[in-house]
Amino acid sequence: MAITFTNKAVAEMKERIIGALKDFSNPDIINNNNSMFKELSSELSLQPETLHLKSKELLNSILKNYAAFDVSTIDKFTQRIIRTFAFDLKLPLNFDVELDTESLLNKAVDNLISRAGSNEQLTKLLIDFAIEKTDDDKSWDVAFDFNKIAKLLVKETDITYINTLKEKSLNDFKELKENLTKQRKSTETQIIETAHKTLMLISESGLEYSDFSRKTLPNHFSKASQLDLNRLYDNKLQENITERKNIYNKTLDASLAEIIDTILPEIEINYLALKHFVYHHKFLSNFYKNLTPLSVLNAINQELDLLKVEQNKLLISEFNAILSEEVKTQPASFIYERIGEKFQHYFIDEFQDTSQMQWENLIPLLGNSLSSENGSALIVGDAKQAIYRWRGGKAEQFIELSTIEGSKKAIQILNGFGIWPIVGFAQGFCI
Repeated sequence: MAITFTNKAVAEMKERIIGALKDFSNPDIINNNNSMFKELSSELSLQPETLHLKSKELLNSILKNYAAFDVSTIDKFTQRIIRTFAFDLKLPLNFDVELDTESLLNKAVDNLISRAGSNEQLTKLLIDFAIEKTDDDKSWDVAFDFNKIAKLLVKETDITYINTLKEKSLNDFKELKENLTKQRKSTETQIIETAHKTLMLISESGLEYSDFSRKTLPNHFSKASQLDLNRLYDNKLQENITERKNIYNKTLDASLAEIIDTILPEIEINYLALKHFVYHHKFLSNFYKNLTPLSVLNAINQELDLLKVEQNKLLISEFNAILSEEVKTQPASFIYERIGEKFQHYFIDEFQDTSQMQWENLIPLLGNSLSSENGSALIVGDAKQAIYRWRGGKAEQFIELSTIEGSKKAIQILNGFGIWPIVGFAQGFCI
């Protein structure tokens, strides 16, 4: 089984294999100076005549049964496995694969917007979204943003998290929003009380704001008391309080300086408590700000699910997640039994573009093959040429293969096209 990423690459790989076998099948190859033929003859410990006959036999076999010529995209291979488990996964046995995910997402968005006015909660959600956009000085047109955020539904890195929201209703989001509002108001009360307590301590100690260096310390608590929290902690005040430096003016009367030193430990306690409340308030505010878009995203996802059922379709972007959740727990021998054949040798091209989920889905099959006596796996890639990070590709996986426990050798040099990292496997571990 040879796996790559695009149909074009599959066609090129097949063409090169067939082309090489055709050259090797020519009787003249024995006397020709073909470097690949000579290298294979040497590595396989085969006489040139034997290699020539084997090549001819293999070429004829491929041409007679071209459908079994297993060079495939990783998506097609994943789809092939999923189809054999359709019944177990409760999928329609004759489902269609939707390659144009954007058009289906756009349709889901249109369906959601068209239901505005007929559903009170949904209507309020769309209005809230439009108002929040205008408050941020952005266009009130929600369709553009809906289509933009809908793309998160087909990003492999986000699918797992989005699926945790599937059972949540608009009422669940409404209750969460009300809860966040209460928590935020409670935190604001704590901020104001802590700031006032500190300012009162300063005042009751007979101190003025001007007694402090640049009025920095009292101004800090004064801003907090007015909930002016933007960039409140973008200064060195905490460091100065901890190290007891630059707190009061150097020309300050010694008796006043002594008073500040006396109350400073209590001020430090209040300062740290206030910092906790302020950062918690920022967290709650950001959570609240993103809750409406998140509830919209979940609503779009529900519309998308309805469309997929109606049209009997699965998005190609779902395959890896489906396989990861269900099929990868099955023993490799059972998967091979279902697809009707077993692969002993694997070649994975452009490995730098493999996502974490794709790699994890392949590991059981590779591990089963490599634990056998004659199994092998060849992985080829170049981290500098990674281009699929936007759809979950993780070049770091390729780089980190050399650090897997049990590693004995990481990178070799392949003659021909420069330096290509090559990693061999035995019993599931990099060697």
